[in-house]
Amino acid sequence: ELMRLTRDGATAPFPVSSDLYSVLAKSLWASKLSRGTFDASIGPLVDLSRSARKSGRLPDPGEIATAKALVDYRNIELDPVHHTAFLQRAGMRLDLGAIGKGYAADQMLAGLQSPGIHQALVVAGGEVVTGAPPPGSSGWKVRIDTADSDAGVAPCTLLLKGHAVSTSGDEHQFLGVNGHRYSHVINPLTGWALEGSSSTTVIAGDSTTADALATAFSIMPVADGIRVAQSLPGVSALWVRRVGGEWKRYSSRGFP
Repeated sequence: ELMRLTRDGATAPFPVSSDLYSVLAKSLWASKLSRGTFDASIGPLVDLSRSARKSGRLPDPGEIATAKALVDYRNIELDPVHHTAFLQRAGMRLDLGAIGKGYAADQMLAGLQSPGIHQALVVAGGEVVTGAPPPGSSGWKVRIDTADSDAGVAPCTLLLKGHAVSTSGDEHQFLGVNGHRYSHVINPLTGWALEGSSSTTVIAGDSTTADALATAFSIMPVADGIRVAQSLPGVSALWVRRVGGEWKRYSSRGFP
């Protein structure tokens, strides 16, 4: 359905399912909140990044500029009455890799809870969403991978119930070129992949929100991310960054 929207959505408003509409609406919410560091129209830049990881070479600056010209969440127009999506510029390509898995995890938990299975935990890759705690416990123990995990830093283990956690980092997907490490996470505002090793963990009331914010907070300056996290009820975050050759951890108010 997403590919059909990408193909036909620039010629006329395209009717979309309730699932896709929900994800697109949440994507635009994250884009506005983060001032564009989250952008579902990032598809052209993602294509270049995937090609770069396969070929082992960075994209040409001209290629980046051409792709970036098609990336702007403000060109995604949703109609809540008719449940349609319209892409205001031909050639746009949507990519929901930074939010779709979180939405899928939420739906899996809902599918368990519907027939009455409330004590449940769903793991979908880097996305974890929890329901009521298991018998005899106050929550689910969730260990998260952080960028400094190989530096002798104690692992971060959370106790969660009724919340979701998402970690965005480059542990499994990155490109190494001339001694530099480029993440699979791309900054839509510059068109280039993030450089260096880092991780960002977000706790939220649902996995869709946690997934999207983990990407947005990975790109935003830490101080801006902390400000946004603390403005949202039920949201907290942990940033792990290498500063001057040393690992540093930063957290928003309320991170356990």
